[in-house]
Amino acid sequence: MPVDPQAREKFLAWITDQGKNGGHASAAYTGEDSWLSEGPLRIPFLSPILTWATTGGVPVGHIGRWYGPEGSGKSMTNWGLFYCAQNFPRIMTDLAEYEIRFYEATGKKLKAGKVKKRLNEAVKRFPDGMTICLYDTEQRAQLDLAAQLGVDLSKDKFVMIEENIIEEIAHQMEQAVEAYHIICIDSASNAESYKEANTEPGAYEQGGAAAAWKRLRGVRRKLDRKENTIIIVDQMRMGLGNSAKYQKPRPQPPQIRFLKHNASIAIEFDEGRKLYLNDDLVLTDDRDKASTEFRTMGVDWAEVAGIEMRCEVAKNSTGKPFRHGIMRFRFPMADTRTGELIQEVGFDEPFELLKAAEYFHIVESGGGGMFYLLDENFQRITRNKTGKGTVSWKGEWRAATALYEEAELRDRIQARLRIAT
Repeated sequence: MPVDPQAREKFLAWITDQGKNGGHASAAYTGEDSWLSEGPLRIPFLSPILTWATTGGVPVGHIGRWYGPEGSGKSMTNWGLFYCAQNFPRIMTDLAEYEIRFYEATGKKLKAGKVKKRLNEAVKRFPDGMTICLYDTEQRAQLDLAAQLGVDLSKDKFVMIEENIIEEIAHQMEQAVEAYHIICIDSASNAESYKEANTEPGAYEQGGAAAAWKRLRGVRRKLDRKENTIIIVDQMRMGLGNSAKYQKPRPQPPQIRFLKHNASIAIEFDEGRKLYLNDDLVLTDDRDKASTEFRTMGVDWAEVAGIEMRCEVAKNSTGKPFRHGIMRFRFPMADTRTGELIQEVGFDEPFELLKAAEYFHIVESGGGGMFYLLDENFQRITRNKTGKGTVSWKGEWRAATALYEEAELRDRIQARLRIAT
């Protein structure tokens, strides 16, 4: 039977209107849905580099999965993401401005207009930001840290539920997607099925969790492609079966098929590297250069002032996969004598700007710890008309601070990050 063009409208009306008659209505997306053809709207991370690595952030309407060893920065990354989601209109406006100014300065008004249109649609969809529902299966969420990062923990913006039974979480999430924009499970590895919970001490229930997680199919069916986002955090497990004599087995997340195949984006976090403050009150990964002013109590050892987080986008069905990111997270640090806060909590943006500047050849690193600023032709910029002297800094922290404090340089780097996503 030949295809009838006139039957298309009848077919679309039929599959979408069945719900009115008590049947199952399917969602139908056509070329008229501009938000779909241009790709999903994304929630940026508080980290500029991680936002770039994930092609703009977490896609709305999809499931994201983060996994890595304990202490690798997964939960801290989520707190930053929640902050950006709650302040979505302002965050998206700030990021879009980098692109708009770049395109306008280079005479690409059409592209600038498209960015403005996309921004207006994003702000219109979430004018008051997004709401968060966090399932804390481990009962150790750091709400004080979240508050310091700026996360709004008020009733209208955030709720945290302490539940670790998979069936209960899945059942509750079917209703949560109607009430909250982002639902996060931290962590899925700590949740257990009813079968596992009722197993006798010493016994082992194989496959109970994997079967229970299939209940999320009901949540997936109710997921609003334009409103909801689900994030699932997992802990790594040591990989088995690696017979290489000198090769360390690569840790793996729990191989739960539903979580693996239904996640549109997956980020693998590496073990976090400890960072210390040096005498200039700058983070360093060299413990020998740590300041003697900051020692842990009772032990003659440098106090950890932050962690360096490295990750790989292991899967990205809606963007570019296999990109790598490097970030630094600062812990709050106070002067032991006066109690004065000398380092606030949060991501180390100057460090990320320097790494991005090197990647995009805006800054060139040379010998002796020197960093040189490059022009649009990738040549070192001289300080005066005579050509003598170059714009340079000695030491990574000096270069990072200079890039962060100079608005023009900061905008140039951020623009490159945005247009390269």
